[in-house]
Amino acid sequence: MTALERACLHLSAFLTAGTGLLYGWFRYFGQRPGDFGPEPHPAQALLQHGHVLASPLLLFTLGVLVRGHVQPMFQRGASVGRRSGLAAVAVLAPMILSGYLLQVAVDPAWRNGWAWVHGVASLAFLAGYGVHLVRTWEQARENRASGLE
Repeated sequence: MTALERACLHLSAFLTAGTGLLYGWFRYFGQRPGDFGPEPHPAQALLQHGHVLASPLLLFTLGVLVRGHVQPMFQRGASVGRRSGLAAVAVLAPMILSGYLLQVAVDPAWRNGWAWVHGVASLAFLAGYGVHLVRTWEQARENRASGLE
């Protein structure tokens, strides 16, 4: 994986996760009292639009990542970060599909269901991605310390 691919992945993941987490927080915990009852937070719509615009960038970089990182690691039989990487990859399909289905669902029950699937899958992806980053950074630090790099 090149430095540009790595930077694009981290930036797109940060933008997508940041807008998604903030949107979720404001959506479920950020309602404000209004004249006629609870009103959405003013930033909620902006964060939702930002999330919908940032997520295709993440999907594109993840597609590039499969060819430039996942396949070579499988071919080499690399063991460092394998479980965390596979955990992140395993929840990609539910995260992506539920995100799309959430946008097109009309019935409130379906929207609520897809929102739950998307939220849980996204948090699982972030956990796997975070553990994968920490584990591979630790391995890189150990390699530098022992002079392997």
